[in-house]
Amino acid sequence: METLKRIQILRADRNQTVDAEIIRLITDVAREKIDKVWWKLPSVSAEEMNDEGDFHWDWERLARIYSGKILHECVAVLSQENYLEGAMVYQFNAKSKLEPNRESVYVGWLASAPRNRNWLVNQTFYKGVGTMLLDIIGNNIFLQSSLNQLFEVAGGRLLANCVTHTRFPSPHLKS
Repeated sequence: METLKRIQILRADRNQTVDAEIIRLITDVAREKIDKVWWKLPSVSAEEMNDEGDFHWDWERLARIYSGKILHECVAVLSQENYLEGAMVYQFNAKSKLEPNRESVYVGWLASAPRNRNWLVNQTFYKGVGTMLLDIIGNNIFLQSSLNQLFEVAGGRLLANCVTHTRFPSPHLKS
């Protein structure tokens, strides 16, 4: 697995930050560490799983389609336990809906591992994984490979001059 950035995430049961990595999400990792693992939660019913918008997402297929595709990035958060705690697929150089003359970053798929969702499990493992993934974009901490790819595509000038980043409250957050 290719590590793109070292980060810290919040371990929920200890309420302390721990080391983790942003990795490039490739097909075999997506299949083995998301598609085959994430929804194996004995305490979560089939109905609860079906209520989750990402339950039927095929991360292996997403990684196959978008990994290596120009202006796209597939990433995941890998914890010290060697478990993928969240994943995201995004695109550079998308057209901004808010400012039509500017480019933005479009997040196509973003999910935290079901074991990190406090509305699904009694005790989550990590908190803020999805937010951490969005912050990669929101804080302009682009992954170097993508920046190089963008720079080359633009013939030496950076295409993405604006990042559209809006935080939407989750409908599942407990007050």
